[in-house]
Amino acid sequence: MTELQRSGDEAAPSWRQRREARWLAFLAYVLAVAGLAAVFWHWVRGKSWDDSLSFALTVTLTSVGGQLIARHIMRKAGRGDG
Repeated sequence: MTELQRSGDEAAPSWRQRREARWLAFLAYVLAVAGLAAVFWHWVRGKSWDDSLSFALTVTLTSVGGQLIARHIMRKAGRGDG
């Protein structure tokens, strides 16, 4: 994989900064999915907050787990596999 060209004195972000940015994006995604699922289940379906939080946990784990499995499959697949 090639890195983007940087101009002048602009330094590329370190691996630690990139890792922190990825974790923050991941956390934002998880919170958005869980929050929207809980609010939907509580307000639209009229369920209790206990049921809503259980639903949000199920949706979030399914969503994140599916992405992790897909990423694992894509890493194993070669360029000519598909």
